[in-house]
This record gives sequence, C-alpha cells and structure tokens, in this order.
Amino acid sequence: AGTNGHFLIYATGHSGEVADLGVLDNTSEDVAQAGSKDTYVLKDIADVGVIVCVEIKAKSGDAWLIDGLDISSPSSPKYTFVNSDHTLISSDWFEGKSSLKMCRPKVQYVVTTKTAPKYAYDHSAPGTDSKVYATVIGKNGVSTTRMRLEASGIFDNPFNAGATDTFTVEDYFDVGAIDCVQFDIGGNDAWILDRAEVQSPSDKLNVYTTERVLLSTDASEAPSYAKLCRAGAAGYDVRVKTSDDKYSGTDRIFIRAEIEGGKGTTTTSLLDNNVNKGHLSEYHYEDLANVGKVNCITLTAYPNGKDAWKPSYVEVVALYNGNVVNMDNVDNVFMSSDPSEGVSVLKLCK
Repeated sequence: AGTNGHFLIYATGHSGEVADLGVLDNTSEDVAQAGSKDTYVLKDIADVGVIVCVEIKAKSGDAWLIDGLDISSPSSPKYTFVNSDHTLISSDWFEGKSSLKMCRPKVQYVVTTKTAPKYAYDHSAPGTDSKVYATVIGKNGVSTTRMRLEASGIFDNPFNAGATDTFTVEDYFDVGAIDCVQFDIGGNDAWILDRAEVQSPSDKLNVYTTERVLLSTDASEAPSYAKLCRAGAAGYDVRVKTSDDKYSGTDRIFIRAEIEGGKGTTTTSLLDNNVNKGHLSEYHYEDLANVGKVNCITLTAYPNGKDAWKPSYVEVVALYNGNVVNMDNVDNVFMSSDPSEGVSVLKLCK
C-alpha cells in the first residue's frame, strides 16, 4: 500500500476551474508508508474556491493505495475525499490505474417552471427555444453552479407557452435552506417565466413573478437573468368562482391577485386565463408573505387580456391561522384590460 513514487495532484473548484497543486514527493522513507498519515503543504497555488474534486496522477511505477485524502485551502474548508473503490495508482498499467479522481457526492435538485400563457403581457410568444439555466442560492450565501434545464427525452420540447416543465439537475452542493433561484437564458429567443419551484434534499422554495419577467440575451429586449427570492413562509388556498351569468367566462384574460391583511400584502402568480362560466378555479400558494388576518383581495388585469371576465366571488384560506374569508363581487363587475369591456382593477373585501 505504501510507495516511494512521485504523484501529481490537481484540485477542481466548484466553478470547474482546475488547479495544478504540484508534486507529492514520497521518495523519503518516512512518508507514504503502509498505515501512515502524512501531511503535504503546497504553496503558491491558484485559488479555485471550494474544492469539489481532487485527482492524483502517477509519475512512477511504484503503486500507491490511499484510503482517502483531507484537503483544505483559504477558500475551502477541510473535506475528506475517500478512495471508495480502493484504486491502486501507478504508471505501470499492470499494477494499477494511472490516475485516481475523487469527488464530492452530487445533490439532486428538482426545478419546476411555469411559462406564461400565450399573449400574456402583450407578448404573442412567451415560450422559448433558447437554453435556460438555474442557479439555486442558499440563505447561508452558498450557491450551486449554473445548471442547464434540459428536456429528459429527445422529443420533449420544454418552455412552451403556458407549459409546466420539471427538470432534475445535479450539483456538488446542497445549499441547505433555499432563499432564491436565479434563471438565465442562453439565447435571444425571449422567455417569460410565471412561477417556479425548487426542491432539494434539504428544502423547497416556491417563487412567483409579481410583474413581467422577460429574459433574453438581446439587451434591447430584456435582461438575460432574473433572481427570484422567497417572499415569506405563509401558505394560502385561493378559490375563484366565475359567475354563472351569460358571457362571464373568458378565454383570454391575465389576472394576478394581491392578498391584503392587517400586516401587509402579498402577490400571486397569474390565475387561469381560460375559464367557462360557473367554473371554480382553485390555487395553492406557498412561501408568500404572512399578511395576518385577511381582509381584501385585489385582482389586476394585465395588458392584452381583452376578453372580459366576471368573477362571482373569491375565497382565501390563510393556512397559517385557518382564517377563511369570502369576498363577493357584489356589484357584478366585469374585468378586462379593454376599458370598454370592464375594469382592469377590482378590489373585493369581506
């Protein structure tokens, strides 16, 4: 298991940068012997940040079997990499493998996105064929690398208008409690995000756009990234009943709701934009702000939602205190972004 050979060592940082750490010189009879634990101090090395992998390459034929390796740097707390396969390292292919690479175990993140519906925000094509990436950010400041959200099948086509898509991606870090997620786009075919969910082994985050979030690499059209953060820890169930009256249904309206209470307000993502008269729409929201005792809800119609809609009532259940509030459209008001058809803002209170 011991050796008197020379070995090169490399470290890979979280961003993918690789540093040549130099030579582990084992020619002395006092080091790298069977059962020994040895320390090497390597100086004047490029800082690659948090180290996620180490690789040892043989420069001699005298094989070496290590159980594991502790490594640390000014930017990377000590971490133990384990030679779980008990790989022998040697430049002699008959004795072992020429290199040994050990990495931290990867963590799975499940990212679900909801693309805005067609024509939302006066945009005819909110879907995209551009590459989309997600970076998960923890409350402790640790973040993942930029992870591409790719279709799982060759015939899948994610990010279509109104579509909900789920992706499983991996990174070397579990960021712990999740605070934010940042989405980046890799092309000029613009994309409008409505809402997203991120789940890790440690936590789950739901985020909702409170205004149009349009992404594109064309700077004249939009920014290329958007960072969305947790609004709070409160959950709500919202039920919206469309009136049974004639012409109350709609197939093109874009409504966002603002819940108001004694402690403030919190805003949802877009509601359904295609409902028949008499339909009951139900929504579940997590990670919104705690508004205290619910008093009112304000519905806002966004541009290009020109097919009028009439709600009968809205019911809000505050899951943090069990408070149930019913708010009726007592004046039978229609809503529309076209002022000739209805109002663009409707506030209902208990």
